[in-house]
Amino acid sequence: MKFPTFAKALFPIILCSCSTGINSHESGMETLEPICISSIEMTGSGKPFLQVDSEPFAIYGAQIRIDIFRSVDKLSWNEIENYFATAANFGVNTVQVPIPWAFIEPKKDQWSFSEIDQILSLANKYDLKVELLWFSTNMIGDAYSWLVPTYILATPPSRLNRKDDAAWHGLYGYTYSLLLNDPWILERETKAVSVLFNHIRKWDDENGNRHPVITCQVHNEPDALVRWRLNEKEIAYRDGTRISAPQAWQMTLDALNTVGLAIKNSSYRVATRTNIISGDGVNSFPQTPGISPKDVFALDGIDFVSFDPYMETVNQIAYEVSQYASLPGNYPLVAENRGDYSNTASLMLAASALGGGYDIYDLATSKYITANSKPPFNTEGIFESDLSPKNHTALVSTLLSGLTQLSKEIATVSTENFAVFNILTDSPRTVLTQNIRTTSADLTFKTDKGALAFVLDLGNEIVAYSTESATLEVRNGSLTENESGRISLEKGKIYRFGFKSDGPLTSTVKKNIGTLFN
Repeated sequence: MKFPTFAKALFPIILCSCSTGINSHESGMETLEPICISSIEMTGSGKPFLQVDSEPFAIYGAQIRIDIFRSVDKLSWNEIENYFATAANFGVNTVQVPIPWAFIEPKKDQWSFSEIDQILSLANKYDLKVELLWFSTNMIGDAYSWLVPTYILATPPSRLNRKDDAAWHGLYGYTYSLLLNDPWILERETKAVSVLFNHIRKWDDENGNRHPVITCQVHNEPDALVRWRLNEKEIAYRDGTRISAPQAWQMTLDALNTVGLAIKNSSYRVATRTNIISGDGVNSFPQTPGISPKDVFALDGIDFVSFDPYMETVNQIAYEVSQYASLPGNYPLVAENRGDYSNTASLMLAASALGGGYDIYDLATSKYITANSKPPFNTEGIFESDLSPKNHTALVSTLLSGLTQLSKEIATVSTENFAVFNILTDSPRTVLTQNIRTTSADLTFKTDKGALAFVLDLGNEIVAYSTESATLEVRNGSLTENESGRISLEKGKIYRFGFKSDGPLTSTVKKNIGTLFN
């Protein structure tokens, strides 16, 4: 997320007590067999996908800012439940939920699980999966007093100098910089994530084994440290020696890798990722030649590299997704993109066809942010801050219904066989006739209602979905129980037909995603 403009495979690890209160010491020396919830896998044709509970899963989510709702808006959990209910009704299959380190370890070795237990309970209640966002020592290049335990920030040898040390930030408290790869900090942080994920394992075991948490984001936009904060804040070691970009990047990578490995070695194992601020795909950051997202992807502790484009054209999203998809084995997840973009549905469809998942930032903007910040940061949600829908919310919801119902197929189908209609331009055309070929079917789509649509060519099956009534003609083969090959599509209905192709074709799918591939 961007800052609003304010006035300024191992065996189990020992579990901590699973009480939902604060515990003054570790107890309950109990072990559970480790379980693997999610991982990045590859199709036979080489497409990476997220596997959850041994099945393909395409992420379609929205972020719920639990940290801000609790720390700043002071919402009760009954009030926060409304956000989970809204997310479920809206149609996402996943929610992104921050869990700050300070929430679970308010004092050294005193553990509190009340916040995470509430999150897990609501996720299960509303049948939502969770991408847990671990907010700690590197929050867009900074460390904050509301995210990092006080005992960490109060240890001078682990701190760095910066010209605005202890400056106030309205969302996150006092601002500091930490020596991210300090052995003591990493020891404490890895202990914290191990405690957290082992607690999740225990909680899940006692609550139906529904496995609500499916991924974990380690830190948040950590590249901001080398791209901006380092020079802006004149960050230096304690002796006053300025830190170079390579030094800062190395400590960033060390921290990401170490924390990621701790999560992967817990008894509740999920795919790990971090989110990079988009700039020029996976090329070197404009501010730091030679330093790039590829360095993060090379880490053993990070399974895939996601990205935060904050871009609103089909070509921009197509470029970023295709760039991150170019990393062999990387699942190119759009981890944050503004929900108030009126063409969000078109952007989601473009990302999906190119192999990516899509998370909306955010479900509904904090009322505190809405009241205390300036555009564009005051209204980023897909819903208004009071959870009422925006003009484009219904269209996105209709599209989500098709995307999430077909998540398994979407996760593994190749781009060449994922035909997407009416995203040649940034917003759908009201009247359109469009022809697209997959590798075995010749498809002609017609709409006079501005419909967005997609067709999955699964080899022996054609699956179609449209956001409005439209027609689809399927040629170069025959459909079972449909001799004409003409399908009258109804809004929000999935159509499946057996298909026998007359022979291979050259796919034109990518040429129909904006103009980038023409």
